[in-house]
Amino acid sequence: MSLNVVTLVGRVGGDPDVRRFDSGSIKCSLTLAVNRRSKNNEQPDWFKIEIWGKPAEVAEKWVNKGSLIGVKGSLKFETWV
Repeated sequence: MSLNVVTLVGRVGGDPDVRRFDSGSIKCSLTLAVNRRSKNNEQPDWFKIEIWGKPAEVAEKWVNKGSLIGVKGSLKFETWV
């Protein structure tokens, strides 16, 4: 059995970008800075987050740059050459 579940808690890097589609779908895109538990004060890991549907509507209303949020979802890696 394999499982792709991730939970992240961090600060939003910029105001979310919300898009509404003709189909009625809504997508909220944002970046999330997550600090590692380290004494070396490393740079944070940055994640591009996509939120769809009702949770996207909530994020549109309540999430701003610098907000501390938690997200739970799955990871998808994309590569461009």
